[in-house]
Amino acid sequence: MKQSKKFTLSYPELSQRGDRVQTVVKRDASEFVKYGYIETISDTVREKTEQFKNILPDMFWEGQKTLTTNAKDQYRGKLVEILGEITFKAKLALGANSKEYATFRFSGLDRKSDSQLVLYSKHVCKTAEFFKEPLATRNLTEDIINQAIAETKALDSAIDAQAEAIAVREQKSVERLKQGNELYDLILELCEVGKRIWENENEAFYHDYVLYGSSKSSSKTENQEPVITETEE
Repeated sequence: MKQSKKFTLSYPELSQRGDRVQTVVKRDASEFVKYGYIETISDTVREKTEQFKNILPDMFWEGQKTLTTNAKDQYRGKLVEILGEITFKAKLALGANSKEYATFRFSGLDRKSDSQLVLYSKHVCKTAEFFKEPLATRNLTEDIINQAIAETKALDSAIDAQAEAIAVREQKSVERLKQGNELYDLILELCEVGKRIWENENEAFYHDYVLYGSSKSSSKTENQEPVITETEE
């Protein structure tokens, strides 16, 4: 089951509402006791609001994902460049139409996915071991092959780091939504009780508990809160 966002407020607005509700509930604590709440219910609101505020925003985790993606792209670019050099020198050393050259299966570097490029590079580096002498005549040395191996490992690790950053970003987004929904449920309930307490008694206090917009009169029907739903993936 995937929770949907239960509120139309932005996350900063929800935090502000939490602060406001905590203040007015603390003021009206004795009235809330009459409805079965503990006198320190405002402390619960404060704690949940602070917990929600302390969650890093989605933009932070999106930034971390972007950093790992950029790093991965840089490693890929370096590897493609080295493999291009290997391709050209191998063609000179072995001949473009030779069976030896064909064993490398040089083609479509730019079209390969990141994971495909890692596997392909491993194949090229391993194949090069069988043709060390002829490749050396065109300065395709063991150092170049080792450099390709190193960049392959770096790209492989960068792919993992990117995947981890994407997973963490999704996880943190879900956690933030969950805590936001829990905070909203709490302040929504308290606001309903608060409006009940002050309806036709104190219009200013009544309006302290209006979450969305404003009501022209405490004696009139207020606009309904958004429907709370959960959807399946």
